[in-house]
Amino acid sequence: MAEVFACQVEVLDGSTVSIDVNKRTIGEVLLSEVFKHLGLEETDYFGLQYLDSKEQVHWLDPQKIIKKQVKKGRFNFRFRVKLYPVSVTFLFEEATRYFLALQLKEDLLNEKLFCSEDTLAVMNSLIVQGEAGDFDPVDHSDGYLDDFPSLEDKPLEFKSKVAELHQRNHGLLPAECDKRFLDVACRLERYGMDFHPVLDISSINLLLGISAKGVTVFCGEQPFLTPLNNFPWVRIAGVNFKGKQILFEMVTPPTEKYTEVIVFHCPTRQICKTLWKSCVEHHTFFRTVRTDNIRRPSTNSLFRRGSTFRFSGRTQFKLLQEGTQSRRSSRRFERISSRNRSGRRTM
Repeated sequence: MAEVFACQVEVLDGSTVSIDVNKRTIGEVLLSEVFKHLGLEETDYFGLQYLDSKEQVHWLDPQKIIKKQVKKGRFNFRFRVKLYPVSVTFLFEEATRYFLALQLKEDLLNEKLFCSEDTLAVMNSLIVQGEAGDFDPVDHSDGYLDDFPSLEDKPLEFKSKVAELHQRNHGLLPAECDKRFLDVACRLERYGMDFHPVLDISSINLLLGISAKGVTVFCGEQPFLTPLNNFPWVRIAGVNFKGKQILFEMVTPPTEKYTEVIVFHCPTRQICKTLWKSCVEHHTFFRTVRTDNIRRPSTNSLFRRGSTFRFSGRTQFKLLQEGTQSRRSSRRFERISSRNRSGRRTM
């Protein structure tokens, strides 16, 4: 009989799912069980994170055996958004929007996502409306916002602004709040960015933000980052890594004779490989226009060297096709209030 072990999966709503797998189970099987438990169909935006022995965060590879990826026997995972959709209009399921909104609320708490105070007040008012419902002077007396993790350490003046906006949200249902919240979040500069620490040729600490649009270079410390440069995917001809170096080969204009290659140094080879993987996944998911599922294709010309890793699964184009061609039925799922959960959680 095959050895069986339990995988503990922490979901974005704070709940934990326990799923038994054996030593030959691949990541795709575990992911499928999690998606089934949550009632998710637009699954390709999500993934499972785990920590290695050096406390480095990794995404579980769906096509590889779980036990060969999690080598220290700590089968604890976090269900998180891996690829952020470009627009809320690209999502067809209420459950997908709900879990994406939960991820963005966590991003705000952890200051991965940053915005102005006015925008933050609007977003928090939608969180309150979605969880507490219409403002009621009896039920929502002074201090009623203190129970929300995103507001517990905010000054009174800010809470008063949120309370005023909450009253203006009268009549909005939770699903409508999710849509409006996501619409605001999608417009923020750092929305959906996967950050990685690097050094430039002058050994200056920088952060690279990988997203659906391309690669953005930041300096400073979170949350107060300053964008220095942006490289859209259409300007990038190739992404390679060698040792601790990641190399971005830029598209050569017809008038130029030489190819521009931009080089960054990573703290370790593993961090460099993780950054390179992020580039592969974001570019393939958001830029590929094809109707079939991608399952370990031959080497893409954009990513020529560095690893045998390739993106597998449906692209955003494929998800949009499936969503517009099929009639969606409303699936029931449980919403859990953030007031029943702890505040900041980071990995």
